[in-house]
Amino acid sequence: MKKSTSFSVDLVPATALSYDRLTLLINQAYMNYYLPVWIDATQFARMCVVEDIDLRKSVVAISDDTPVAIALLALRGDDGWLSGLGVLATWRRRGIARRVVEHLQAMAHAEALRTLRLEVLAQNEGGLALYQQLDFRSERDLLVLTLEPGTFDPLPLPSGIAPASPGVILASYNAFHDTRMPWQRQLASLMHRQDELRGLALWEASRMAGYVLYQLQQGNHVVADLAVDPEYPHRLRAARALLTAMHSARPDMGGSTINLPTDDPLLPAFTGLHYRIWQRQHELVWEVGE
Repeated sequence: MKKSTSFSVDLVPATALSYDRLTLLINQAYMNYYLPVWIDATQFARMCVVEDIDLRKSVVAISDDTPVAIALLALRGDDGWLSGLGVLATWRRRGIARRVVEHLQAMAHAEALRTLRLEVLAQNEGGLALYQQLDFRSERDLLVLTLEPGTFDPLPLPSGIAPASPGVILASYNAFHDTRMPWQRQLASLMHRQDELRGLALWEASRMAGYVLYQLQQGNHVVADLAVDPEYPHRLRAARALLTAMHSARPDMGGSTINLPTDDPLLPAFTGLHYRIWQRQHELVWEVGE
């Protein structure tokens, strides 16, 4: 059946829909996506908190009272982050995604943002082309890494590495990072997640030299952050020791981490312990003032 060329689409704030309807729209829009995506309303509400998504500034496209597309806008100071852009399969290639992104670019201007960033999977050539047409430029690549279970032997924690609370650990976040972290790995995201994270810290006397923050989820150690003081003389060795200690406590579990920048100096700590690249994303930025 040929698609109708006559249609109207209104853009409304995402607050016009309930969490249940927004969740349904996201799941439908990402059906048959490159990666499996499915969330429930509770997970979506939690995601909005962790990622500072402002549903008043986020947008839903509606045609004849039917939601057909969505995009989420998160705000932190004068920086913005666009995520969750999805269009229902039967409504694609009609210019709706472009309208939605242009709407959020106008919102970024209205909010006096400095930058608007997003990530797009490397294989999503259509999405990348659209963003480039709308003046987003590539900054770097972000990696999704995985590790098979059973890679490590069960061992007790080595001397100098001990459990520590996320609150204690995150007090050193800014001092230990010399590379800008993407949105989901930023301090604000981790602070929101303190109640679900575990931590191991490397101590030199009474001074913390490094840490790993992680969550046990679906048979994996999901690494939220790995950081070592840039002034520490054996930085990479310390990072490997922290990862090894984490995995050796539960060698039956695998590992994963998302959106690790390719310019992160601790990336070799993961790859040197047999983490492999599962997915690659392009991190793009739009300079709002330009």
